[in-house]
Amino acid sequence: MVGRIKRKLIPYSLVVDGQLLSVPRFPAWVCDVCHAYMFDPAALSRLEASLSARQETKKAPRTHRASPPASPAADKPLESF
Repeated sequence: MVGRIKRKLIPYSLVVDGQLLSVPRFPAWVCDVCHAYMFDPAALSRLEASLSARQETKKAPRTHRASPPASPAADKPLESF
């Protein structure tokens, strides 16, 4: 019997930075006879690009903004009523 390959949404899981990432409905090509599957290459590329962009922003050095100068009133204690 010859199977047909159909596009379906199946679970996809991987570990990223020691954390489990699970995508419950990820595009894949599945044989209707033997149920062999291959995740959709275009979807994998998009996911990989998204994750690598996330890694780049995570690794980028953060710039610290200087705090605005304190107003002179901030140095004075509050007056009691």
